[in-house]
Amino acid sequence: MAVGTDNRVFERIEGELGVRYSPQGSDREFCTTSKNISGGGIRISLLKKMDPGTILDLEIFRYNAEARTRCRGKVAWIWEEAADTGKEQIFEAGIQFLDSQLLYLGRLMDYLEKQNKNVTLS
Repeated sequence: MAVGTDNRVFERIEGELGVRYSPQGSDREFCTTSKNISGGGIRISLLKKMDPGTILDLEIFRYNAEARTRCRGKVAWIWEEAADTGKEQIFEAGIQFLDSQLLYLGRLMDYLEKQNKNVTLS
């Protein structure tokens, strides 16, 4: 992955949300968690290496809650080397949102911000 200037338009919020994803045109569905999220995209772990430009159908949700959103995203970058976690390889990827329900996305991000503040205060 190239290292350079961070030109993000949206603030990135660290935290874990549930993510179900499926490459478009595939009937396979995978589950993972987020590393961080912003109004423009999400960083997740992929169980299978995908090429940049691959379109994904996404469902992003909060565990044990009704807060969730569905949207499409495009793989913007992927680490070329997999992290070996013993039994499986996991690829870190940045997913750019192509469409999103901003109201629901905002609720999920608000939840993460509150969680991050609670951890800091503890």
